[in-house]
Amino acid sequence: TRLLRGGEEPADQLTQEANSAIITIFVTMNIEKDSSKNCKSVLVVFFEGTANTLEPLTTQIGIFAGACQAKHVAASGEIGEGPWKMAFDGCGVTHGTLGVLFAAGLEEQCNSVLSVVEEITKRQKGSTLKVAAVGLSRGGVACMKLALKLSKFTSTEVSLSMLMFDPVAGNAVWTGFPYTAPFSQNLQSCHNLERILAIYPYEPLPDIAMHAPTLVKYPPGANVEEDVSLGCHQGALFMTSRHSTNSHTIASNLSFRRIFDYLQSEGIELVFPQGYYEPTIEHCLEICRTELKRAAPPAIRIAHDKTGRNRKIVRRHHRIHECKWLNKHHRQLYEAFHNSEAGHNETPNDEEKVMYLLTFEDRSFVCMS
Repeated sequence: TRLLRGGEEPADQLTQEANSAIITIFVTMNIEKDSSKNCKSVLVVFFEGTANTLEPLTTQIGIFAGACQAKHVAASGEIGEGPWKMAFDGCGVTHGTLGVLFAAGLEEQCNSVLSVVEEITKRQKGSTLKVAAVGLSRGGVACMKLALKLSKFTSTEVSLSMLMFDPVAGNAVWTGFPYTAPFSQNLQSCHNLERILAIYPYEPLPDIAMHAPTLVKYPPGANVEEDVSLGCHQGALFMTSRHSTNSHTIASNLSFRRIFDYLQSEGIELVFPQGYYEPTIEHCLEICRTELKRAAPPAIRIAHDKTGRNRKIVRRHHRIHECKWLNKHHRQLYEAFHNSEAGHNETPNDEEKVMYLLTFEDRSFVCMS
C-alpha cells in the first residue's frame, strides 16, 4: 500500500517518486531530538488503520509518527529518558486475516504500551506521565482499549489524551457481527482520560464494508470534542498539497491542520521533512469557505452510537440550511486567525444559533430534504 498523493498525474511520476523517497528516508532516520520546550515525561502513541503500514507510508499517521520528536521505544527495549513515542502498523498487517476480521493484535499492541507505561511510572514516582494516543479506524479502537488499560493508574500517575480519527470497530450496522471490541466502547470508568478529540468524515462507505464508526461513552468531566469533517474514512488522511483540487487532498489538508494543532496543544514537538506542505490556518479557512458554498448533495452516515442518543453523521442541504460554519473546526480556525491579528478581536456572536453544515443529528430528527 502506498500514500495517495494530492493531484496525482502520470506526468509527475518522477517528482512523486523523488518526494516519496524523501519522506521514506525521513521516517527511516527516526529523528530524535530532546527539546527543553516540551515536558520530558510524555509518551506519544500512534496506531495505524487495519491494513496500513507506517513504512512505507500509508496515511498521515505515519507522517506524524515520523515527525514526532521523541525517542522511539518498545516494550522489550531500553527506555532511557523521555519524551518517548511508540508506533504500530495496522492489526491486519501484523495479524493477517484475524486482524482484518476480528481486530486481533490490538490487545497485544496496547499491552506493549502498558508495559512501557508501567516501567516509566516505576522510575518516576511522584510525577505524572502524560500519554497522548492517536489512532485511525481500528487504531481508534486501540485508543479505547488503551484508555481502559491505563485506568488502573491514578490520575496523578498517568493522564491520557487521545485523538481518534474515524474509529471503526468493523461491525455490521444492523447485526453487530463480528462483535469486535464490544466492551471497549464505554469509557466512563476511565477517570484519568482527560481530553478526547474524535473526528468523523461524513462520506459513507457501502454497508458491506462494515465501516460504520463508533460514537463512544466518555467519563464525566472529560474534555470531549466530537466533530464531523470532509472526506471518506482514511481518504481524508492522505498527502497534503498546496494547489490540488482533488477531494481527498482538500480533506487531507484540513485533517493535517487538525492533528497538527492537537499535538502541539499537548506540548509535542513536530518536525517535518523539507518540502512537505503544512497547510496554514489561512489556507484551511479558504477551504472551509469554498466548501460551505459548494453545491454538494446532502448525506447521511450511520454510526454505532454507544451513548444511546442514536445519532447519525450528516451533511445538511446547503440551500435549506443557512449554515455559517462548515463544522466546529471551521469556527475554531476563524477565531484563531482573527484573534492572532493585531487590532482584531472578531469572534462569532455566542448568542446566535450555531448551525454547522457537517454535524451530528439524532436519528429521529434528521431532516435532509
